[in-house]
Amino acid sequence: MYLINKITNENMKIEISNYILRELPEWFGIEKSIVEYVENLKDKDFYAVFDNKLPLGFICIKYNNPYTAEIYVMGILKNHHRKGIGKKLIQKCEEELKCCTIKYLMVKTLGESHPDENYKKTRQFYSKAGFYPLEEIKEIWGKENPCLIMVKNI
Repeated sequence: MYLINKITNENMKIEISNYILRELPEWFGIEKSIVEYVENLKDKDFYAVFDNKLPLGFICIKYNNPYTAEIYVMGILKNHHRKGIGKKLIQKCEEELKCCTIKYLMVKTLGESHPDENYKKTRQFYSKAGFYPLEEIKEIWGKENPCLIMVKNI
């Protein structure tokens, strides 16, 4: 049985996210990006899933405006993929967001025009979680890393 906790302690957020992201080089292989994610999630909503005291994954939520929140960053240890953990993390966030004025949850991921197989699986995961592709934009992360914005009505 997995336990999902909302984490408010900045040091715990840093420790958990840094550990998980570094265990996922297929998705988070750029050092500068890892440092940026970890540094910028301190003031955002953060939920982690644990097996006993071992963190297996996390999700971090950024509020863009009174009606839209975004999955800022999310990671699940690779040997725990396809076990429902990511789905449970998203559902937990949706429950929390429904209590606010938030109507939409969005996520940015590597676009469909990029051939990366790991991100193909990521897009499939988000599609199964109810997200729909909105737009692929090359101006956010550059032409070599097209950004696909996906959105879901909550």
